[in-house]
Amino acid sequence: MQRVVQNTLDVLVRVTRPFLQSFLPKPRYLAGEKVEQIIQMADYRASVPRWLGIAGACLFVPALVILIFALIAGTETVQFIAGTVGVFGLVLIFKAVQDSLLYHQWKFIVTDKRFILITPDPDRKGFADAIYLKGGKIQVLDTNLSKNPLWGLFQLTRGTRDVMLSMSGYEFKETGAQVKGGLRFPDVSPEDIEQLEELIFG
Repeated sequence: MQRVVQNTLDVLVRVTRPFLQSFLPKPRYLAGEKVEQIIQMADYRASVPRWLGIAGACLFVPALVILIFALIAGTETVQFIAGTVGVFGLVLIFKAVQDSLLYHQWKFIVTDKRFILITPDPDRKGFADAIYLKGGKIQVLDTNLSKNPLWGLFQLTRGTRDVMLSMSGYEFKETGAQVKGGLRFPDVSPEDIEQLEELIFG
């Protein structure tokens, strides 16, 4: 019996692993490759979705219970209010799951041989992709405030910044310079930015 259960679990792992890799890819390391730095988004990008999910659950569960009793009692006003609160709670839970997934999908790994970028797939919402770059290919590292006002506020108070990485350099304009063909990695801590600069340009 134990062997049957183990075989079933092995089959489930084999079947689900490629599916999960589409959302949360794991990097493949070369023989003898050493990881020098792993960068993820700042910790508040994990904390905010957690609190959103808790708030959503605290709204949804009681609203669902009240809605069931209101349906039995036939009170339409209570049904409407409970239904509205329940839908709002579900929206918060969905947003929390979405933001939490994004937090885990952004990863920048520097090894002694290359750079590994794990990023959301721009063409397929919810999916992620692992990109392998030969060491020394990144030409530009630029830091900017987030375009999102909420995360920009966090960045102002915590010192984090979005990091623009580019393989093609700057485009100079009359009004200033702009990263050409860059990837925006969100919410990187100042310490990680300094270490990354040393590893790329040092």
